[in-house]
Formats: sequence, C-alpha cells, structure tokens
Amino acid sequence: MGNISEKIEAEPNAIECCMEDVGTLVQKLVRIMQIFERDQVKPFGFTTSQCYVLLELKKSSNLTMNELSDKMNLNTSTMTRIINNLVRDGYIERGRDENDRRIVIAKLTEEGIKAAGDLDESIMNYYRKIANNLPKGQVEDVLKSVELLINAFEKANPNCC
Repeated sequence: MGNISEKIEAEPNAIECCMEDVGTLVQKLVRIMQIFERDQVKPFGFTTSQCYVLLELKKSSNLTMNELSDKMNLNTSTMTRIINNLVRDGYIERGRDENDRRIVIAKLTEEGIKAAGDLDESIMNYYRKIANNLPKGQVEDVLKSVELLINAFEKANPNCC
C-alpha cells in the first residue's frame, strides 16, 4: 500500500494514485467493524440489527415503524421481522398512535431498557479503548476524516444511508 501522503504529494491531481489504497483500507475497516459486532453485540444474544434498533429506541424513547425503518435504512417488512422477534423476547412493545390508529409505535419494555443500557455501555467502553489508542491530539482529525468518508459514501450511493 505504501505511504498514501507521499503518493498524493507526488501526484496531487491524480486521484487514481490511491484508489487501490482506499479500497484496501475500506475493506479492512469493514472487517474490523464485523469483528467489533461479533465481539460487542453477539455476547448479548442480539443480531446487529436488533442491537441498533434497541439503541435507536433508547435514544428516542419511542418511534413509529416508519421512523425506525428510515433510521435503519431497512424496508418495512425487514423492520417488522426484527421488531417481531424483539417483541416476542420481551424487549419491545408495540402500541398505536392515539391520533392515528393506523400508526404502529415501538417502545422499549423495562427489560429492553436494561438490555439497551448494557449494550450502550459495552459499546461506549469499546469506543473509549479506540479513542485512547489514537495519537494524542488527533481525535478531532480522525473524527473529521471519518465524517468526510461517510459523506463520500453517501454521495456515491444516495440510496445507502
């Protein structure tokens, strides 16, 4: 892969100079995130999607099925399957909107609140470890770079996220 900064300095206008490096690094990041999910989420007995639903509901208290589908970038039928399993296992309960009975609202049960809190704590501890291993004074630079990368992904694939 080589030093990307050196390649860019040598050919500042040639974006092609580092496409292989971008692909390699993104693929490595995806693998690392898959390992993260395995190590941080699976011990709690949840799928990755279930984990993110629980965390979204922890942040928002209650959401409609459409809001959850939008936030998770999943179609309604997939979201319904995820919610059905979480309802079955006692982590989420469904209700109806008082103003429009057609709208289904999902919210955490007491067990769901505890599970979401435990997941959130475990994940935050993991992120703390990552931040502590970044070079001192560069956390903000890393966050800005990740934000730029996310924006580039969103522009390259507007249907993505």
